[in-house]
Amino acid sequence: MMIEKDYGFIVKIFEKYRSSYKALLHRVEDVGNETVVWSNSDLELYPYQYELNQLPKLKVYKNEPKSKEGIIVNRLKNNELYFSYNAENKGWGSSFIMNEVEKKICLRFLSNEDDEMVLSQVYCVIYEGSVIEKVLFYTRDDDMDEETFMIDRYSYNDNTTIHTIIRDGFFGEKLNILPLRKFCFEYLNGDVFIYSKQLKKNQKDVEEFIYTTGKSKNLKNQ
Repeated sequence: MMIEKDYGFIVKIFEKYRSSYKALLHRVEDVGNETVVWSNSDLELYPYQYELNQLPKLKVYKNEPKSKEGIIVNRLKNNELYFSYNAENKGWGSSFIMNEVEKKICLRFLSNEDDEMVLSQVYCVIYEGSVIEKVLFYTRDDDMDEETFMIDRYSYNDNTTIHTIIRDGFFGEKLNILPLRKFCFEYLNGDVFIYSKQLKKNQKDVEEFIYTTGKSKNLKNQ
């Protein structure tokens, strides 16, 4: 199955980098001519990442905040994010972003009970030409013996705007299959509308509005 192939692909990435924190940190310690951006959460790796996962709105600060509480330090080179970390404690979250040929990989490390930095999450954005083909997400907690895998597969309109994104995978363990979820994109007068359709336990598809660039979701019905 295709999902098994994608799962195996991202697990290989996880295994390759799971003990690489010190080497990756050394690689980013002395990067010159960088730009630093402060935010209340990690910057987007790909368009609509926050909206698709229904996360709180990202806030970017013009200047370094006086308080480090809840602040993420983002380091960019040539406008490309390559390293981010929690301003209070790198052990609460440090991410390394690698731009490779036709893919972008994000490795997120956390400190465990022994104060060792261990790989916790992997994002892999796979491109086909100039557009995203699919986004893979994988997280593992060896202490809890849990793992989660998700894949978003993209399809496009003729003008390369996103038409739909299909999400499936599993949560906590392979047997806990996530219900198939479809994100539908619609466009009106320059605004983007995103709807989510998901099969619920009663075997009925439930559609909900999750995002628009316009002032109101009612704009679509005017």
